[in-house]
Amino acid sequence: MPSTVCAQGLARYRYAVIKGCMPLNQAPRCLLELGLVTEPPDDPRLVVPVAPDVALDELLQPYEDEIRLGRQRVQRARSDFSSVQAMYRAAVRESRSSVARIDGEGAVMPTLERAVRSCRSELATIQPLGERNAFDLEDPRLVQPGVTHRTLYPHAAQTNARLRRHIAQVEDAGGQVRTVDQVIGRLLLCDRSSAYLVHSDSSPYAGAVEITHPGIVAFLVCVFEEAWQRGTPVSAQAVRSREPVIVDEVERAVMRLLVSGHTDDAIARRLGVSRRTVAGHVARISQQLGSRSRAQLGYLIAAAEAAQGGAGERIAL
Repeated sequence: MPSTVCAQGLARYRYAVIKGCMPLNQAPRCLLELGLVTEPPDDPRLVVPVAPDVALDELLQPYEDEIRLGRQRVQRARSDFSSVQAMYRAAVRESRSSVARIDGEGAVMPTLERAVRSCRSELATIQPLGERNAFDLEDPRLVQPGVTHRTLYPHAAQTNARLRRHIAQVEDAGGQVRTVDQVIGRLLLCDRSSAYLVHSDSSPYAGAVEITHPGIVAFLVCVFEEAWQRGTPVSAQAVRSREPVIVDEVERAVMRLLVSGHTDDAIARRLGVSRRTVAGHVARISQQLGSRSRAQLGYLIAAAEAAQGGAGERIAL
């Protein structure tokens, strides 16, 4: 079948349109094959012109019928495979480990972002500070509308100007933030059905563990809820007026960790502050207690706690 009208056919078709007909033996083959002319029922020696849109509809009808049949075949195939797909997804869920490692920042961050976007009812996170805050994971544009959003930070977060601005954004979007004296790792909980433990090496997001085991997730939910109950509610508007109290709490946490034998670096990581800040707290506590060595300082703090019913309660800060 020709794809278009030949030059002779175009001229003869124009003639037929003007005259209303033309002899059959003068009609070029392309006009007959494309259906642009047809024989009238009363005179087989003539042909009359057919409107282009009518001829085109007639020409394309077999192809449209074929397309329609093809779509029906596709739909039947999809329907036939639906049960196979359901079985496959169930089998994959059964075979997949309930604890999976995710290695490399290039894989960890996209995974965590997808997890946050996928939350439909509740997002709960525990966020240490350190070199890089997880502001991007708590971006209100990532958290879906209607999702309950709660976050725990160490007390030191309330003295961080950049984080105070982030807290205001979270609160404006309906989220809640509390702080505790220390956090020991980054945790993300989605809909109480999946959890992500993020660990750092050379990079704050060097690796993570995805957990879907119901028992482990339930345990981590309990860990979060217990910490949340101990946490101090944060209001971005009141952070500045609370700063002296927060510093007091951070210093008490430093004392507890000193008694436990932690180094300044370890204390800084747990509290989300710099090593210099920890060293400043240690120097101030040493001066107040009259300590001449690190070992003696730990002993003096423990003795003060035993004598006074709690480290730091009567120590001027």
